[in-house]
Amino acid sequence: MTEPVEPAVEVVPAGEAPLGDPPRAEHVNVFAIARRPVSRAEYAAYLASDGRPTRGAAPALASDGRPTRGATVPAGDPIDGMSWADAIAYCRWLTRATGRTYRLPDEREWEKAARAGVLEAVGRVLEWTNTWSAADGARVLRGDPDLARRRFVAGDLAGVGFRIVRGMTGR
Repeated sequence: MTEPVEPAVEVVPAGEAPLGDPPRAEHVNVFAIARRPVSRAEYAAYLASDGRPTRGAAPALASDGRPTRGATVPAGDPIDGMSWADAIAYCRWLTRATGRTYRLPDEREWEKAARAGVLEAVGRVLEWTNTWSAADGARVLRGDPDLARRRFVAGDLAGVGFRIVRGMTGR
């Protein structure tokens, strides 16, 4: 069995944070968020843990979106092409494997951490959150260089990844 790698996390203290556009003060509870999105290598360890083929060396894409010949994406790059269910399944696996609770951040946590400057690789992939937008009928993605911008999947999952939050209470 492949051993999981726990992410380096940054504890973001509870408190008011300017969120949205225009910014408004909102309270956000304490949380510990991964500094960077889940990598191809980390996701490959999850897939390998129960014998599934890995996508850790997916083809690199040219600017037009087509695979480049013989090129691979480095294993440390963010995983992409992920559905929300893929992200949740990874969180469940990491929780079982480590005994610590992992989940997706809600969009307020993501934005507070991004505005505080604790997130690395913002803009490399759009990132799933655990927030549902009833008005849009979809899960909210974050990760745009415009930190307040909400995004939604329009069918193609290319460029969609995720980062995780480690629970601060319980296990």
